Amino acid sequence: MTYDVDAEIRLNLNTGMKNLFYLDENTGCYIQTPAVFENSAELFALVLLPADGMPVRCSSSYMSILFCDEDAFVQIGAQKTFCFAGNIFLFRSKCDFIVEPKAGAVLYLALYKKEIFDTLFISQMGDCPIIYDFLNLNNCRNEYLFFDCSNRMPIYYFAKALQAELCGKDKLADKTVRCSTVLFLTNLHRIHRGNLVIRESSMMEEYTIGHILKYMSENYPTATLSSVAVHFNYHPAYFSTLFHQLAHCSFTTKLQEIRLEQARRMLASTRFDIQKICEGIGFKEKSYFYRSFKKAYGVTPGKYRRNILDNKKTGI
Repeated sequence: MTYDVDAEIRLNLNTGMKNLFYLDENTGCYIQTPAVFENSAELFALVLLPADGMPVRCSSSYMSILFCDEDAFVQIGAQKTFCFAGNIFLFRSKCDFIVEPKAGAVLYLALYKKEIFDTLFISQMGDCPIIYDFLNLNNCRNEYLFFDCSNRMPIYYFAKALQAELCGKDKLADKTVRCSTVLFLTNLHRIHRGNLVIRESSMMEEYTIGHILKYMSENYPTATLSSVAVHFNYHPAYFSTLFHQLAHCSFTTKLQEIRLEQARRMLASTRFDIQKICEGIGFKEKSYFYRSFKKAYGVTPGKYRRNILDNKKTGI
């Protein structure tokens, strides 16, 4: 007999949050009522988003995590992102977003109060700078990180373990949720170099490196070390050293990661010719693009696209 974690999660979902969303018939949207959670005695909760084909307007708690078990659109301000099964969003407080799931789609939203993130918790994230900085933001409005993961990656199982603990109701739940959240966020940081989509994340622009990475993600086809240095009023040589200190990798390495991540998403979500994608993201030589992509993802661009199409046909 196998253990069905999804069935267990649905069975134990927090029933006290059943009124978290209401249907606004005037707009045809479900709308979250933040006070239902904020005024409750709960420090954390996991809810299943309504999924009858109508948009769901959400508002982040102190920190929220959106787990996309199935495809959906997520809109934050003017930015609209198509999410695949396995994708993950982290939101800080004061971030409003709209989720557009397909009818019957499974998407979970984890809600946390500030009390969870005490000094001990924050200290555990000290060696995960992206997550540490995210949790220590002073201005949290519209701050979010988008991770393009899949349900075939190990992080998916860490997510499921966390979801199961978020449904806990016994006296050990506070402890196990804190431990599971640290474990999940640590492993999310572990894969951020290849799976954090900088172009579709806010990137914490109150920090210097976040501001620089956001600019690079918006100008990746033509960006160079010199052009980015000039934009931020640095001498190129000084900027190269500064970037390495802040990002823990070279400018060239990070720019290539951004370009390859964009190529990967374009291969999965568009029908553009591979040559067109190669040129559009800033690679001048197709052969170099193929070698770089295979080194990063283990398969050629063509094989990666075929795998995505095959998975969609088989429902994986």
